[in-house]
Amino acid sequence: MKAQVIIVGGGVIGVACAYFLSRRGVQVLILERHHLGAGASGASATMMNISGTSGVPEPLRPFAFESHHLILELEQDFEQPLEVIRGGSLIVAMNEQEAQILKAIFKENQQMGIDCSMLNGLESCRLEPLLSPQVMAAVYSPLNYHINPFRLCEGYLSGALRRGAKIAYGINVLDVQVKNDRISRVVTKQGDYYADWVIVAGGAYTPQILPSIDIQVPVVPGRGQAIITEACPPLTTHALEFLSHVYTRQVANGNFYLGSHTEFVGFDNRITLEKISAYTRALARGVPIIARLRALRFFVGFRPMSPDNLPIIGSIPTCTRLILATGHGRTGMRHSASTGKAVSELIIDGETRLPIADFAVDRFAQKSGH
Repeated sequence: MKAQVIIVGGGVIGVACAYFLSRRGVQVLILERHHLGAGASGASATMMNISGTSGVPEPLRPFAFESHHLILELEQDFEQPLEVIRGGSLIVAMNEQEAQILKAIFKENQQMGIDCSMLNGLESCRLEPLLSPQVMAAVYSPLNYHINPFRLCEGYLSGALRRGAKIAYGINVLDVQVKNDRISRVVTKQGDYYADWVIVAGGAYTPQILPSIDIQVPVVPGRGQAIITEACPPLTTHALEFLSHVYTRQVANGNFYLGSHTEFVGFDNRITLEKISAYTRALARGVPIIARLRALRFFVGFRPMSPDNLPIIGSIPTCTRLILATGHGRTGMRHSASTGKAVSELIIDGETRLPIADFAVDRFAQKSGH
């Protein structure tokens, strides 16, 4: 089967690339091993913050601002609303040491031009009554929002399908073979596919998809364990992040999403009692109502982590027509629109409006001296 562009991976990055390419008239075929959003995308908290507890590396800042606004604009083109909750976000400090770290985050946000304010403990609890009186301080960013991750993936995909894109499920890609700066074939368990261009957006699985490519793609899986609680009446519109790297938000249906920091355990998809207990206790210290809610679902997502916390976006050195779009870590949803837009520009225009040189895959070879 032949297409202009084949996209390997039906997560948020893959379908975002399909959406922006199809908007410009390119014939796209997505190959997905399981189902839409089957990987990290389906486990995402989807807190669309310009900045967070870890800050924003400077090369990513243009992407962060563009995507933050662009996703809201794109909702008008999607078939279903994104369930946008525009309550802003709070980064919360629970002790004096964390409050000092928070001051540095606040200063960086101000330097980036982010609308935010520094609150003491009392002010934080007045703004968000769910917070514990033990809270020492918080940075409030009123323009941040959170959305339904499945609606975002469905929005990109349906927008692409409406414009002639196709998606094939149950396709296990084994290799992408190149020769003389051309795509030779895409090898799958279900047969070979052919295209002028290939975009590999396989998330944490990207290195496994490219066994014959002679270049290092140092993306590793970062396990994130998450919980969905029982539904409650509307209690908050804020996304709440803590400097212990746990976070929560109440979704449109009333459930609370509880998330944790990243674990480097390979593709071990087990839910661990030790981890779940530790981060729910940490969240309950900051948001006491959490301790009274029943958990309905436990699940895991594998975030595609790169060594320098920057995504990998661009062609491989040995074939300009093979493009990687991976390594977004915890920010794939957040930066999906800018990534899809940049990849479409790279294929159609030969250059991108926003700079992507810092995201090149060969940056790792350069650092290691190879």
